[in-house]
Amino acid sequence: MQEEKACYERELRNFFRGDKYVELSGIVIEEVDDTKAVITAEVKKEHLNANGCVQGGMLYTMADFAFAVLGNYLHPFTVTQCGHINYLRPAFTTKLTAVAKETAKAGHTSLSEVVITGDDGKVCCVCQFNGFVKDTDKEEFTKKYGEEQ
Repeated sequence: MQEEKACYERELRNFFRGDKYVELSGIVIEEVDDTKAVITAEVKKEHLNANGCVQGGMLYTMADFAFAVLGNYLHPFTVTQCGHINYLRPAFTTKLTAVAKETAKAGHTSLSEVVITGDDGKVCCVCQFNGFVKDTDKEEFTKKYGEEQ
């Protein structure tokens, strides 16, 4: 079972190599399992707004991607239907970490919360996402994305 999960995680990473916007943003998958997805990004000057803190679009991109990673790990194929972000404080930081956790699933709908923190551990924003889960099993996903892209 553990080997099967490791294989699927590898295939999921192959799938997300196709997300060029995430790649250009410097966002990386650190960890994904049955309980959470963790992604990080080193903050670059390109991520900053005129005030010198991380631009809200970068924070939303990280949150949406963390949700996508977890959603597609748990329920391939999952796509975002709605996302809501609550900015709590400016992100004056050199590194961001986003942690997604599923809070509920019913039928074709999954709900998750994503919390993004700065390098000081303080919460920058909290996001809620719901996604549509297409009826696809992991075996079908594996066949499509099992090869290097």
